[in-house]
Amino acid sequence: MQSRKWHFIMAIIFMLVVSACSKSETPAAPATGAATGTTAGAATNDHKVLKVRFYDDPAGFDPATVFRIENENIVFNIFSGLTSYDSKTGAITPDLAESWETSDNKTWTFKLRKGVQWQGGYGEFTSKDVLYTYNRNIDKATASPYATDLANIATMEAPDAYTIKVTLKQPDGNFLHVVANYHQGQIVKKEAIEAAGTQVKFKPVGTGPYALESVDVNSEIVLVRHPQYYKGPAPIEKLIFSIIKDEATSTIALQNGEIDVIMRANKEENLDTLTKAGFKMNNVKNYANSLRVFNMTNPILADVRVRQALAYAVDFGAIAKAVNPQLQAGTSSILLDWMDGYSDKVPKYPYNPEKAKQLLTEAGYPNGFKMTQTNTSATGITDTLQLEQEYLKKVGITLEFILVDTPTYNKVRNDGDFMTAGRLLPAVNPDMILFSYLHPSNKSPGGLNGARYDNPVLTEKLEAARAEVDKEKRKKLYEEVQIIAMTDLPYMPTFASNVYWPSKTNVEGIVINKLAQVDFYGVDFK
Repeated sequence: MQSRKWHFIMAIIFMLVVSACSKSETPAAPATGAATGTTAGAATNDHKVLKVRFYDDPAGFDPATVFRIENENIVFNIFSGLTSYDSKTGAITPDLAESWETSDNKTWTFKLRKGVQWQGGYGEFTSKDVLYTYNRNIDKATASPYATDLANIATMEAPDAYTIKVTLKQPDGNFLHVVANYHQGQIVKKEAIEAAGTQVKFKPVGTGPYALESVDVNSEIVLVRHPQYYKGPAPIEKLIFSIIKDEATSTIALQNGEIDVIMRANKEENLDTLTKAGFKMNNVKNYANSLRVFNMTNPILADVRVRQALAYAVDFGAIAKAVNPQLQAGTSSILLDWMDGYSDKVPKYPYNPEKAKQLLTEAGYPNGFKMTQTNTSATGITDTLQLEQEYLKKVGITLEFILVDTPTYNKVRNDGDFMTAGRLLPAVNPDMILFSYLHPSNKSPGGLNGARYDNPVLTEKLEAARAEVDKEKRKKLYEEVQIIAMTDLPYMPTFASNVYWPSKTNVEGIVINKLAQVDFYGVDFK
């Protein structure tokens, strides 16, 4: 199977010389094993246990600093926001706020649920918890990369225990996304934060359906249901996230009944094996774009002709079709086509190596240059990266990889301490991507603008779009923002991603949202 794949790759990339490491294919388990797979946990309805593969080193579960999707899945189930997202549609739904109102998108009043209980015996959730959370995230001492998402807040007040009134500096029609159950919107408890001290990353306390029971950074993370959750106790009592970094090993573990669910199966051969064996292939398609981040403080990458040459030099569509046809497709925009404000009028960069060479010559690099990309050692140098490396070599660019552990990788990206790096952009709110990654106030360190991009014309249009009450006018402004961004190219779109969470057939309710998260409150065994 692997050799046929490489023959296909060789044909598609027009005789590029690719040196690939051979891989052994996991043998398929009998279909009956998948159909009758037993629960990995206890046997009674009151003590159900779900075992889930967790694919990397846990990096902490403080919403103010949480990073990477695997950790965000834990945090999403521990904490709540004023609002949340419908897992299937992505629509805003009430969470800790029962209702809200605004007449001008500038002043927002939220009515909070009464009787919501904190995990760990910390009492009832009230408006003071919201004020504390937002102020903590804004505080520079917290060093939250999401602080700038709250920078538009002018004032916050709590008229009573169940009301929050927020006045913004500028109107923001997307503000309900800012206070949702994601990053800066996830509400924490002051007393729990102070009690955790320096261990705050691994002692999260929220109001969500599950509470953290224990963490062993080398083996597993255990969540137990919150019996006082405002919607009622979750069907499954305990979630055990077993750390299995190697995907082939996790495939075998699912086949052997050692786990019930694989969080993110990300290799075609493993998907094929589990599909043939009859496992349930829970998935969401076209949920997020991957980008190449160009550090524009680098003297080579500061030249827009170099950035555009890099875009012309690689055929990402061909790579996706050859290596990961179930998991990826080439993409040409910073936003996805299902998002509000998406425009297909942006500049495109079809594969054109001659154009790439021309631009490099104009920029003063007729013989190319050396470029480094920082990656996590857990991901390693994939087939996809090797093919991209070969494409770039054809136009004279030598791509070298710097591999570091996940915590270091997160810090490097947050600090902007790289020449190039990868980014996946899961989001429901288009403004979260455009404002977080393009506005100069969000430059790293301290924000997600790792390119350190700053275009005053784009900034003016972006701020106008956020403030615009009229939806059609806002959409037009977002279109203009996208056109400028894809011309300047501080971020180069590479792939649109699909996500698979294979499971036993007796596991139901796994719905992967557009942030690649699963609400385990809705998961149960048949």
